[in-house]
Amino acid sequence: MLPLLRLIVADISLSHRELTDRKSHLRRMLRSHQGKARFQVYDQEIVEMQKELNAQAGHLDEYISELERLGVILRSAHEGIVDFPTMIDERRAFYTWQMGQEDINDFHWHDESTADRRRLASTPEA
Repeated sequence: MLPLLRLIVADISLSHRELTDRKSHLRRMLRSHQGKARFQVYDQEIVEMQKELNAQAGHLDEYISELERLGVILRSAHEGIVDFPTMIDERRAFYTWQMGQEDINDFHWHDESTADRRRLASTPEA
């Protein structure tokens, strides 16, 4: 499943970064535009940007839904971190994979965050 996961997570990460940048740009435009008649020329551009952002957010939601259908939980769109539910020693846990990793090397217990992840016992330390 990792080859497919790599593609989906890369798309999510790229889309998330672009969306974040575009939202920030739009906020700056709106702040400088607010109540100033000389900026009314940008009204249509702002409306178009908002439509594009909504469409891009919809695509991002589709990517995330695709992960969920695979049983994978997105933990960080920005960093490309996902979790796979599992059981380890009869305890609920998650295997964790991050974009750029060759394989799944880490896990964390169900009641911990991905920041608490640790190496799998059979994985040699890097």
